[in-house]
Amino acid sequence: MNCVLSVDTASSLLGVCLKKENSWFEMTIQDGLKHSENLMDTILLILKEGNVKKEELELLVCSEGPGSFTGLRIGMSTIKGMAFGLKIPHTTILTTDYLAYGYDYFPGAVVPILDARKKRYYCGIYSEGQSISGALDLSEDQLLAKLEKFENVLFTGPDCSMIKTDSRPGLFFDGNGSQGRSRQLLELGIKRFQKEGALDESSGPLYLRKSEAEIALYGDHI
Repeated sequence: MNCVLSVDTASSLLGVCLKKENSWFEMTIQDGLKHSENLMDTILLILKEGNVKKEELELLVCSEGPGSFTGLRIGMSTIKGMAFGLKIPHTTILTTDYLAYGYDYFPGAVVPILDARKKRYYCGIYSEGQSISGALDLSEDQLLAKLEKFENVLFTGPDCSMIKTDSRPGLFFDGNGSQGRSRQLLELGIKRFQKEGALDESSGPLYLRKSEAEIALYGDHI
């Protein structure tokens, strides 16, 4: 595919990437979850840098979740709106999948980390490039208990430094983990689209828990 755009709004990092033939244009902003203010301007800037008109885009990609409730909604609604207006397909990728993408060389478990508030983390466990857990919502103690069988563990993702790696030997955090991963999101998006085709318009974000607004309205019970 010649022109593909991805947006990553799952965390406090705002990432946008454009693939134009064999060239890549990527921008990452630490905007403190002000994605609603910055996303469209960043998209337009990336398109300008790549000398690409919106009508030239062939596929749009965004994060499926887990992640920030508001961030995921902003990213997905923007992508869906653009896809509808431009009459082009869109797809999504699990947040932990693209955060772990490219670390299959690591001899142990790779664990993407996103701050889920309330002393909990959205995360996943990967080994040799494959997910062995699915997306999780765990406390640090719960996560470390699941990782006891792994001699070496690499924590990556935008909030990986929040995990205490001095609790036992063999725990490391990725010094580049807080960098943007919108290119990895885009690459996986192309692969998913080529394998499965476009997503249905009714598809929505993956939430592992209720939002604060839902809890306030309905309580924290199922």
